Amino acid sequence: MFELILILFVVSATLQAEGCRIDDVIQEKIEDMLKERPAFFAFVKSNRVTFTGHDILKFGDVRTNIGNHYDATTGHFTAPKPGLYEISCLLYGVGASRVTFQIHKNDQIFAFGFTPGREYNSNTVSLLMELKTGDKVYVKHRGPERRETVQGNKHSYFSGRLLQ
Repeated sequence: MFELILILFVVSATLQAEGCRIDDVIQEKIEDMLKERPAFFAFVKSNRVTFTGHDILKFGDVRTNIGNHYDATTGHFTAPKPGLYEISCLLYGVGASRVTFQIHKNDQIFAFGFTPGREYNSNTVSLLMELKTGDKVYVKHRGPERRETVQGNKHSYFSGRLLQ
């Protein structure tokens, strides 16, 4: 935070010396900094989604997508730069439907998730991932022989953000 204040002070002093409008330039600098910190948050779009096999779950109700690196049509988040990312996924099983899922980094399983098959249970997987530019992260169904239903309507989500 100190660095941000120092940057704003230096920019302010420079602009005042050149007779520029400070608020426009500060707004531009803030927008540039936000672009450097990609983040996304998306819900399952429809009321309920049933998936089978090794389906990739798509979170189509995108609420935040700083940098536009989450693709709702594929369900993939693509890292725009290397760093430590925080990734989180909450899935809410419908009724007595258990839900088995996995979070992938590229084509490799990174973590498992499971909601037990009892009255409307959820499971949240939160993790840290070191990603390189171009790495893809997504949520995939884990039960090839089962059909499982996830509650949408702002109950199930996928999110991520660059920490450093």
